[in-house]
Amino acid sequence: MADYVIFGRIESAILGGVIWMTKSLMMRKQELVRDAIYDAAMDLFGRKGFNETTVDEIVEAAGISQRSFFRYFPTKSDVLAYDIAGAGDVVVAAVEACPRELSGLEVVRRAAQANIQYALSRPRTRQIIEITAQNFPARQAHRAALVEVENRVSEAYAARMKNSGKYSLEPRMLTLLTQMVVDLTLTSWFFGETKDCESGMKTVFGKLTRLFCDPSTEALAKPRQRKRKSAKPARELVLR
Repeated sequence: MADYVIFGRIESAILGGVIWMTKSLMMRKQELVRDAIYDAAMDLFGRKGFNETTVDEIVEAAGISQRSFFRYFPTKSDVLAYDIAGAGDVVVAAVEACPRELSGLEVVRRAAQANIQYALSRPRTRQIIEITAQNFPARQAHRAALVEVENRVSEAYAARMKNSGKYSLEPRMLTLLTQMVVDLTLTSWFFGETKDCESGMKTVFGKLTRLFCDPSTEALAKPRQRKRKSAKPARELVLR
């Protein structure tokens, strides 16, 4: 009986391993197909333009069927935004890894830095910036894909605060601030305003810190109050 039990456990372990390997191979195959579609589409976007490229052309270049294309990407706009989910994972991990005692601005700096490092590690980042800068529909598609990422990042910020949800004001502000730092840093690097992203981020964050932390800028937040003329005594008004 013991031999049967041991054999059964071994058989179950082998079967479980086979199922895991099968699933792993399937996921790897899906990843390869998705990457092939992405590379083919980005090459076409670069040569022909985002608007001018059709799904049929992407399918032909990738060597797949149209049915396979729509299994992985609902539209060609979703292809352009393929890398955004990965960037979201990086930013969420960076926020969660920050010690609790850090200030909000320091967490923003670290999260933005992680996002920028991820973007620079991706070979298509410069091309994506160029396409979205020149094409409004592409920019809209890219911005729409950021909504889900922003919700995840906001949730990560909210977890650091008491009595706060992902739709609360402060987490949303920190999330948008993080994204703004990333966008400004990458575009200033792309257009040659800074020699690299490291110096670009220092410039952006330096200006941001001065704007919000410098006492001399408080006047920007305070509306000017008009001086009221002092009321004249009633007797004087009557005499005139």
